[in-house]
Amino acid sequence: MFSKKSLSILFGLLVITSMVLSACAPQTVVQTVVVTQVVEKAGEKVVETKIVEVTPTPETAGGEFVKVSPEFKNPDTFTVIWGAGEPESLDPAWTYETAGSSVEMNMYEGLVFFNREKTGEFIPALATDWTLSDDGKDMSFNIRKGITFHAGGTLEPHDIAYTMWRDMLQGRIDGPTWMIYDALFGTDLAMASVKDFAAALMGKDSFDKLSEADLTKVCETVKEKVVADDAAGSVVFHLNQPVPWLLALMAQPLMGGIVDQEWMVENGDWDGDCATWTKFADPPAEGTILFDKANGTGPYKLDHWTPGEEMVLVANDNYWRTEPMWEGGPSGAPQIKRVVFKNISEWGTRLSMLQAGDADHIYVPPPYRSQLEPYYKTICDPAGNCKEGNAEGYVEVYRDLPSPAITPAQFNWNINFEGGNPFVGSGALDGNGITSDFFNDIHIRKAFNYCFDFQAMIKDALNNDGVQAQGPIPQGMMGYREGEAPLYSYDPAKCEEEFKLADVDKDGVPASEDDDDVWNKGFYFQMAYNTGNETRRLSSEILKAGIEAVNPKFSISVVGMPWPVLLASRRQGKLPIYVGGWLEDYHDPHNWVFAFLASQGSYGRIVNMPADIAKQFDDLITQGASETDPTKRSEIYQEIQKKAQDEVVNIWMYQVLERYHFQEWIKGFYFNPAYPEAPYSWIYAMQKVAP
Repeated sequence: MFSKKSLSILFGLLVITSMVLSACAPQTVVQTVVVTQVVEKAGEKVVETKIVEVTPTPETAGGEFVKVSPEFKNPDTFTVIWGAGEPESLDPAWTYETAGSSVEMNMYEGLVFFNREKTGEFIPALATDWTLSDDGKDMSFNIRKGITFHAGGTLEPHDIAYTMWRDMLQGRIDGPTWMIYDALFGTDLAMASVKDFAAALMGKDSFDKLSEADLTKVCETVKEKVVADDAAGSVVFHLNQPVPWLLALMAQPLMGGIVDQEWMVENGDWDGDCATWTKFADPPAEGTILFDKANGTGPYKLDHWTPGEEMVLVANDNYWRTEPMWEGGPSGAPQIKRVVFKNISEWGTRLSMLQAGDADHIYVPPPYRSQLEPYYKTICDPAGNCKEGNAEGYVEVYRDLPSPAITPAQFNWNINFEGGNPFVGSGALDGNGITSDFFNDIHIRKAFNYCFDFQAMIKDALNNDGVQAQGPIPQGMMGYREGEAPLYSYDPAKCEEEFKLADVDKDGVPASEDDDDVWNKGFYFQMAYNTGNETRRLSSEILKAGIEAVNPKFSISVVGMPWPVLLASRRQGKLPIYVGGWLEDYHDPHNWVFAFLASQGSYGRIVNMPADIAKQFDDLITQGASETDPTKRSEIYQEIQKKAQDEVVNIWMYQVLERYHFQEWIKGFYFNPAYPEAPYSWIYAMQKVAP
C-alpha cells in the first residue's frame, strides 16, 4: 500500500507521461489511448473502442518571459475555439448540454431575457410585459408585434404556444423537458421523457399501454397548459403551482427557443395535430429538422455547421431591437458580423492560435492556466472591475468567477450489459472485469471516495481554482450545509477497509475473507471523461492512481470520449463511472437535487439506485419543491444534501472557480453565471476593437 507521498509521486509520473517538459528542447512522448466512437452495425448504433497512438504537442518549461504580440485579424469576426466538444444538436427542444445551448442562445429568443449579469432580474424580449395571477398559477404575456424570424415568417402568439407544445411532446429521453413538465404539471410528473410522462399522466405502467384515445388526451392536456390568443396578442401559461424560477427558464434556450410554426410544418416537423404527435416523440439527435438548421428571431443567424469542422453564425442585420437592452447596452444589428466556432481538443494548437491572433477566445482548462498567467495584461473580477497586469502581456482575463456547476464522478449502480458493453471488461468478477451491480455495494462506493485525493485534485486538476463539493447543492445556495466539511477525504487505510468489507458476489462473506470476491480477485473497467476536458482527465487519473495504489489487482483505464459519444453512452447506461458536471438551469436547489438524484432526473436516472432508495430521494425532492416556507424548505434540502453523502451516490468531486481568457481587443464581455457558456452565449453585447 502506498503512502500519500507515494501517491503524489505516482500521480506526477502519470502527468509527466502525457506532458513532457524540457528546459532545453521540447520532447514528445507517444501515447496509446482508447478512442471511442459510435458506429452503425446491422442498422443499430453501437459503441466501439480501439487503441491508437498519438503524439501530444510538447510544452516548454519555465525560462524567461517571451513577449507575444498577436496580430489583429478579421475585424468583423469573433473566433471561438472550443476544446471539450461541439454540440449534439441545434434543436433547442433537444439540446441539454452547454456547447449547443450557448450557440442557440445567440440565434433564438424567449419571452424574457436576463437583465445583463443579474440571474434573477429579467427584461422584456419577445413579450412586452407580463402579469401573474394572485394565486401564482397563471402567467400572462403580451407578445411583441413586428418581429420576423430569420427565414421571413412573422412572430405571432400561436408560435409561442406551438413551441411549448412541441417541447413537451417531443420530450426526448434525458432531455431538458422535465423542467417544463415540472413547472406546468408538478414534480410528480417531471419525467425523463415524453413517453414516461404520457404514461404517468394517464395512470398507465408504460407508454405501450396507452390507447389512441389516451394519446390524444395527452396532447390535448398539454395544449390546455399553454393557450395563445392571436387576436388579443397574448399567451397564458397555466401552472400546477407557483414556480419562482419560471422566468429564468424562459430566458434559456429550452423555453426561450421560440420557433415559427408555419416554417416548421413546411419543413416536415410536427403539424400541431394531436393525431400525429407520437411520430415526433423522443427522437435521436439527428432526428429533428433543427438538428443542423436554425430559424429564430435572435441577433445571429446560422450560416452553416459542418460537424467536426466548424460552425459559423452571421449577424441578423434586421434584428428588431431599436432601444438599448439596458443602460449602455446594445441595440440594432450586432457589431460583430461573423462568429466562427471550432472544436480543437489539443491544447497546444489552441494556445498557438491565440498567440497568433487566429482566435479571440479559447478554452483554457485549469491545468493550463499557469501558462497564460505571465501574459495577463488586464485582470478583471466577477463584477467587471479591471486592473492592469503585465503591460507587455496580451490577454484580458476574467478570474475567480463563481461557476454554478458541480462535477462528480458518477457511479452507475446497475450497468447496462444488454447487447454487450466495451467498458466493463469481462463483465464478471474474475479480475478482468466488473459485474453490472458492482457499484450497488455501498462499501465499494465508500472505498472509491476514500481512495480519491481531493486535495491533489484541487491543486493539480483545478490549479487551486475550486473547492471540494459537499454534495449536489453548491456553496452559497439554500440547502448547502454551512460549516460542515464534506464527509469524505483521502484515506487509503479506510479505502482498503471498505474494499475488504464489500460483498460484491453477495454470498454473505466479506471480501477480505472470500477468495472469489473483489479484494482477492481484483477488477478492471474503463472510466470515461469528455475528450479535451483536462480538468476531468486529471481528476480521473487521480482516482485511477488512488484505486490502483491500494491493491495491485485493481485496474482502471481512463478513456477520453468525444462529447456526443460520451452523452450517448451515458444515456444507454453503459458507463460504469464517468466524470461529468452539471451547470444549473435556474438558480434554485430544486434544479440541482432533481437532476442529480431524482429517479427521472438527467443524472439520477443513470445512477440506477434501487427502488427503495430512489423513492426516498423522490419523496424528499417533491417535498422541497412543494414547500413554500423558506426555513422548512432549507431544512428539506439540507437533509437531501446529507443523504446524498450518506448513501454515497457519487464521488462529489469539485465546484470550480472559472477564468475566461480573451484577446485585449474583445470588449463588452460581462459575467452572467446563468449563461450556458458566458464567453459566447450572448455575443450581441460584444465588440471587436482594433488596438
